[in-house]
Amino acid sequence: MSVSLRAVVVESPDPVSLGTFWSAALDSSIDPGSDGVVIRFGQHREQFLYIVEGPQPEGSRKGKPCMFLSAVDATLDEEADRLVALGAVVIDRKWNVARELNVGHAVMTDPEGNYFHLLSSDEEVRSAERILETW
Repeated sequence: MSVSLRAVVVESPDPVSLGTFWSAALDSSIDPGSDGVVIRFGQHREQFLYIVEGPQPEGSRKGKPCMFLSAVDATLDEEADRLVALGAVVIDRKWNVARELNVGHAVMTDPEGNYFHLLSSDEEVRSAERILETW
C-alpha cells in the first residue's frame, strides 16, 4: 500500500499574490477557487494546491505542515536560484554525506513565510551514488 499527495491547503491574507508565486514555482496555471485560488500540479495535474483566504499564522512555525519539493530538470542550486528570483528565501542548506556530492536540500520560505524544502533532483542523487561506489 502507498499514499500519494492529493492536495495541500495554505491560508494566506492575499491568495492571488501567493498563488502567483506558487503557480510560477510549479510551472502551472492559477485558477479561481471558492475561497481563494487553485493550482493544479503533478505529472497529470491531479494534485492541487489550494490557497484560501485566512490570517497569516503568528509566531513559531514549529509543528506546522511543510511541503517537500524536488528539483526535476535542474540542479538543486539552479532550482533554488529560480525560486529565489520568484520571491522565495533560502533559510538553510543541508548536505547529505559531503558537500562536494551536491546532494541535499534547501530549507526555504515562500514570499509569505510558509516553509518548504527543496530536494536534490533524482539525477543528482544517482550521480552521487555512482561517486560513492568508487570511494
